[in-house]
Amino acid sequence: MWRRKELKVAPPRKAAEKAEKKMIVTEMAFAKSTKGTHVFTDESDNTPITTLYIKRHGFVGDPPQTISVTVEAQ
Repeated sequence: MWRRKELKVAPPRKAAEKAEKKMIVTEMAFAKSTKGTHVFTDESDNTPITTLYIKRHGFVGDPPQTISVTVEAQ
């Protein structure tokens, strides 16, 4: 006879915790180009995104010197 395992469920987060972690906005500078990508970096302290690789075909022509990156959690 088998027994059902109890599932451990994390306690629900508070609404304030969810609201403050919904969006990341950062400015990144062009660092270099590799064979297939352009590399952008953010050297700021405590930044959640330090390096971003974008395929070369993502930009027409030369890549911009700076980009703004927005990540939104759903």
